[in-house]
Amino acid sequence: MGRKNRKQRQGRRESVTRRGIRRSIRYDAVELERKDTRKQAADAPVTINLRRMQVKEALTQLEFQLQAFARMGKQEILVVHGQGHSSPLGQPVLKTKVRDWCDDHPALIKSWREAPRHWGGQGAIVVVLN
Repeated sequence: MGRKNRKQRQGRRESVTRRGIRRSIRYDAVELERKDTRKQAADAPVTINLRRMQVKEALTQLEFQLQAFARMGKQEILVVHGQGHSSPLGQPVLKTKVRDWCDDHPALIKSWREAPRHWGGQGAIVVVLN
């Protein structure tokens, strides 16, 4: 496989069909969202999904997104933390940490309650922002 000279390449180009437009892989880039296999109820508020995250990552994400939703003027947010079945020793870690975090931030969170069964039940809470 040697290099061909310019005349041979030019003559061949006309007969070979182009493979398509080349563009950067960032050309069509979009922000990826987590896809959840479970369907969300139509009447559910906006959702923050913390399932399968480490505690530190989840609490950082929770604070960041709650502040963003507060700036947007949202009142109720559904926070899905999961029931903790895949946690070490089967004990829910994220569930208790998220609920404790909500209790510790009264400047941002007015109140919270367990979500109705069709929104996630024990695996989620509904947060009411100030």
